[in-house]
Amino acid sequence: MRPPFFLFLFLANALSAQDIYDYTHSRAYARYLLQSQQYTLAAEEYERLIFLRPDNDTLRADLLRAYRKGDTPQRGLEQWAKWQLEPRPKTRLLYTEYSRLLLRGGYPDRARNLVSASAMFDSTQMKRTVLYANMLEQKWPEARQSIEAIPAAEKIPRRADLENLIKRGERSKKKNPWVATALSVPVPGLGKAYAGEWKDGIISLLFVGVNTWQAYRRFDKEGADTFWGWIHGGFALGFYTGNLYGSHKAARRQNQKKFNRLQHDTEALVFPVLD
Repeated sequence: MRPPFFLFLFLANALSAQDIYDYTHSRAYARYLLQSQQYTLAAEEYERLIFLRPDNDTLRADLLRAYRKGDTPQRGLEQWAKWQLEPRPKTRLLYTEYSRLLLRGGYPDRARNLVSASAMFDSTQMKRTVLYANMLEQKWPEARQSIEAIPAAEKIPRRADLENLIKRGERSKKKNPWVATALSVPVPGLGKAYAGEWKDGIISLLFVGVNTWQAYRRFDKEGADTFWGWIHGGFALGFYTGNLYGSHKAARRQNQKKFNRLQHDTEALVFPVLD
């Protein structure tokens, strides 16, 4: 039996009355995209919602959060700069997300200055932001003071891991490039060994030592006019000079590797706990 025609009319009217693109449905969809880590799509949806409700700071904060978590913090900072041209005041919610954007975007010094100078942040927010900024800048003594200034009663996500990373940073000592160069003056390769590149140090010592010995033997047997004596002597001088430069460079290279490892581990620990 076919349903009556008026039932089709009723269903059609009911469906048309439910606009799946209205504000309520769109906001629920944007929240779902953000929670399911579809940050690019979430940002696009929040941009459309802000066009509909330009005065809603919760939407604006969620947009900045989508940019930050979607690894596009620079877009969030650009958006913030545009909002700064508007006369309307910014809320604490927006300033909080802006401080996180600065940390995520590679501007920890600006984040620290912001929370220290603005009355928008409470004591807990300020302490945590300063702690994270010091860690991201690898200012380990300052980071130690920052985390000790936060009472144990104030719960910090992964506090034990943060403390362990700070200890590791404090134990990490830089190699002095000029000390490495000076060590390679009397003993070729010693500066590279000091920098942690033992194999290169041994190779430098062998190359300089062998060619110096060969040059000495040739000059001793054949006199100052020997061709091979000068060849070996030139090799020895070239390897010796390169060893001095290489020792300086090795110390700088090892310092950069340590910095990069610590920076990677710091970002992997700090960025997820910003919320």
